[in-house]
Amino acid sequence: MFLTTGEINRAYMIVGIVNATAKRTLTPDEIDDVDNFDDLYEKVKTKLIERTVARDGDGIIAVHFNPEIVSMGVGPKYMVLHGYGTAISFPKK
Repeated sequence: MFLTTGEINRAYMIVGIVNATAKRTLTPDEIDDVDNFDDLYEKVKTKLIERTVARDGDGIIAVHFNPEIVSMGVGPKYMVLHGYGTAISFPKK
């Protein structure tokens, strides 16, 4: 299983689009962590892989990530990461 932000130079069949979202609530003492999305990337990548495997895919190409800080009025801030890509499979010989 692999993820790539680009294309591959090999024949493949498109299985479909996969997407995943992860979020983290920022408490007031964590406000300096607004640029630390590393754990969210791992969660989103894991979900993308699980969804591709469930569709019998071999990999994901053209993967994109959209990081966002969401503020809910006077409530807490959330770090949200959305990822999506094209699940593919390789032709069986």
